Amino acid sequence: MITNKKLNSLSLAAAALILYLILFSYTSSAATTICNVESTNYQPPEDSEEIVSEIGVSDNRLREASPDTVYKDSSFIDVGGMNNVRYRDILQFDLSKYTSNSRITNAVLSLYWYYPAGKTRPEDTVIEIYRPATSWKLFPWDQDYISWNKEDKDDAWRNAGGDWYDKNGILQGNTPYATITIKGSTLPDNRYYELDVTDLVEEYVIGKYENTGILIKARTESNNYIAFYSSDWTDENQRPKITVTEEKLPYEINIIQIFTLGSANDPNIYDDMIVYEDRDNGKTDIYAYELSGHLYMISKSGTANSPAIYGDKIVWMEDRNGKSDIYMYNISTSQETQISTNGTALGNGDSGPDIYKDTIVWEELNDTYRSNHDTYRSNLVIHNLSTQQNTQIPISNKNIYSFAIHDDKIVVCSGVTSVTYQPSIIDMYDLSTQETTRIISGGLHSSAIYDNRIAYLEESDRYNIDVYDLYVYDLSTQQGIQVSTSGNACNPIIYSLPSIYNDRIVWDKFFQNGMSNIYMYDLSNSKETQITTSGNAMYPDIYGDTIVWIDHEDIYTDKNDIFVGTVSEGKYIISEIGVSDNRLREASPDTVYKDSSFIDVGGMNNVRYRDILQFDLSKYTSNSRITNAVLLLYWYYPAGKTRPEDTVIEIYRPASSWNLDYVSWNKKDKNVAWEKPGGDWYDKNGILQGNTPYATITVKGSFPPGDKYYELDVTDLVKEYTSGKYENTGFLIKARTDSNNYIAFYSSDWTDENQKPKITVVEKEVPVVTVTGATDNRLREASPNTVYSDTSFIDIGGMNNVRYRDIIRFDLSEYKGDTSIEKAALYLYWYYPAGKTRPEDTVIEIYRPASSWNPDYVSWNKRDNGVVWTSPGGDWYDKNGVLQGGTPYATITIRGSSPPDNKYYKLDVTDLVKEYTSGKYENTGFLIKAHTESNNYIAFYSSDCGNESQVPKLQLVYS
Repeated sequence: MITNKKLNSLSLAAAALILYLILFSYTSSAATTICNVESTNYQPPEDSEEIVSEIGVSDNRLREASPDTVYKDSSFIDVGGMNNVRYRDILQFDLSKYTSNSRITNAVLSLYWYYPAGKTRPEDTVIEIYRPATSWKLFPWDQDYISWNKEDKDDAWRNAGGDWYDKNGILQGNTPYATITIKGSTLPDNRYYELDVTDLVEEYVIGKYENTGILIKARTESNNYIAFYSSDWTDENQRPKITVTEEKLPYEINIIQIFTLGSANDPNIYDDMIVYEDRDNGKTDIYAYELSGHLYMISKSGTANSPAIYGDKIVWMEDRNGKSDIYMYNISTSQETQISTNGTALGNGDSGPDIYKDTIVWEELNDTYRSNHDTYRSNLVIHNLSTQQNTQIPISNKNIYSFAIHDDKIVVCSGVTSVTYQPSIIDMYDLSTQETTRIISGGLHSSAIYDNRIAYLEESDRYNIDVYDLYVYDLSTQQGIQVSTSGNACNPIIYSLPSIYNDRIVWDKFFQNGMSNIYMYDLSNSKETQITTSGNAMYPDIYGDTIVWIDHEDIYTDKNDIFVGTVSEGKYIISEIGVSDNRLREASPDTVYKDSSFIDVGGMNNVRYRDILQFDLSKYTSNSRITNAVLLLYWYYPAGKTRPEDTVIEIYRPASSWNLDYVSWNKKDKNVAWEKPGGDWYDKNGILQGNTPYATITVKGSFPPGDKYYELDVTDLVKEYTSGKYENTGFLIKARTDSNNYIAFYSSDWTDENQKPKITVVEKEVPVVTVTGATDNRLREASPNTVYSDTSFIDIGGMNNVRYRDIIRFDLSEYKGDTSIEKAALYLYWYYPAGKTRPEDTVIEIYRPASSWNPDYVSWNKRDNGVVWTSPGGDWYDKNGVLQGGTPYATITIRGSSPPDNKYYKLDVTDLVKEYTSGKYENTGFLIKAHTESNNYIAFYSSDCGNESQVPKLQLVYS
């Protein structure tokens, strides 16, 4: 869940005034703490994808004829039998990169054929996979001691040749997790053979079992010896491997707005500190914001710009006495140092100074500077803080477009003129060798570097100067990739720099409609993620999981704010839900079977059998994002036998509710019959007694069944229930045909919890924003001109012939234009009366205040200083747009006969919030009143109650 705390409830103007007074009184050279702030959160929705990874394995041979010999370095592994000797193997592999939240969709063990080459064998070899049973702490287990007889140095297997569990959890059982048959009569290919180990890997990943690896054996072990290459084989392309496919959720983006003066620019981030320039009354200075909520003023001249940060050091360019130089502030020592002295340092945008560890680099005009910028040359200067020495870097072209430093490498993008679309180059200067290397040339602009990767913008269309795409060049491989292909990876007005950190690159995309948003590309999974949706974002920077950027009101003005986004992995929530069930038996049509140890379907001896199940989905709401739901039924009868016919099991939606105590073949409730004996149902297409099931599975009659769970995918039906499309009437289970195909499963009344029916529901975590920090006022009829702006409660209804109402407003400025809000709910926490009933019910109603109001002056009679309401008690519009109308946007009834709980009460204000965020109406907040206002007084805690867990809050749910 995403949480929002709008602690700064001052208007921007008021906050700016306070900040100005603080700055005006600033005299120390140390940075000044200005305020502690937190702000707004948002997460844009996005689809999931699949990530495929290869995992290497380690292996040991187990050889019966050498029972105490450790085979850990052989070039092959082997299974089967030869000359009355059996061979098995045990493999280990590292799954630590996966967690219980990982969604494994596929896992394949690949073994490359080794022996015999080009020969047939007397018998088939049926390879089987089991889960090693071990008493030792597994990963990594000690390969130095494992053998046919022993699992560790002093620990013997209970069964020579290895202990294992089969898929059903039976020790030394014979139901493998995976199997493959290699025909003895067929010449083997020199290729990989694959075994599907998804179920076993998933059990390890979710934590059901400790990862003890894989035990490989043949079903029979005589005259069927074969071998595969091992993990110690010299050719990596023939070693064993496990390929794991994981469904990855989209990143969750938690966004806050930090406090600024409203003219912020050039943000730069290191760890939890953001530096930027901001303007007040025409003066620009450097500020530092700590993500814990502290804001510091770094410079004080009013002529500073282009900050950068590394560790505890901040550098920037500043004009003092007509000279432009580079300055540094050390956060740890609170000391400011002048770095350059020539007075010709350049700043602004891409040309601002940069810093990495003890090295500062900046651009400086050289002596041949002339007023015509197409002909001047500038130098790039390096300053070493340890040696206090300056070094000039030779630049091939006259004009530097951008530069950046990381580790001992500086990349410089330069051109022959100051016009950015002219032919340009990217050079790299190596501080350790003092050599310059040409990286690439073309229509380039804006480069950034992290480790061995250079991110840069390049023209995609030589005939269109505004068409740029993002590229990455890897210095270690000397290979480049194109990240974007849309041609809009650069705002042609500002030429914003991309930023790179490890595998992630951020940049702003500029669209033809003038909108600009921040995007992130992850090189590790080739995934692009949209970070912002405002259409006004630019100048991104990234450090770790944190991205910072500015959001501008107008690209041609200085009205800019700074936002911070934290990137995290999405999460799934997996739940198991128990069920209740009844058998429906045609031969006993009025008998209620609710306590049987089994449920059954199909037909036997001309009698049909069906079942009906119910389960509790109340924990899920219409906001829940169900991604998967599976009904699991554990086999009961017949045990180990074939049947004359296949049984095709089908799932339908019962046409109406039914009573567990009375439901039977003929009846759904006491004295209430089904329309059709055997149950009424709707199929997936909504057809009564239709034949298109929601889910189906075929259990072959020719195969003896396994003692295991059988799975039916009931996702669609569960979604229909949780969305509120249909009432949850459970499942009706039947066979497609009902003759000679009787089977049974354990029921919910069976004694073994591990064999009862269950439903597994996988839910994607819903992006939710909780907005607090509301402004609220009481309106009291008996004190019509009194302003109640800071009481600990708000109240509604009537008592002693006095009416009470409230007016409340949340700051929704960050959600203006946001169309992805699906639900909005106002939560009010009960205050009074405590534990008492009331003479009347209180029907709470929400309306839209007809005009703006001032919290410093609003009362029963007035909405602002000297401005009265048209109607005392407040003017409002109802949901139909009628002034003083009676159709509320939201309503809830609190019964007077029931003592209230100390809890939040919820009102669905989705429609009104959407009208505000869409811009249809000005956000004037909520007017809260009772439908009638007599003998039904109640109160809730206000935003001034002092307890964050009881204040009014507005919860926004995203689609």
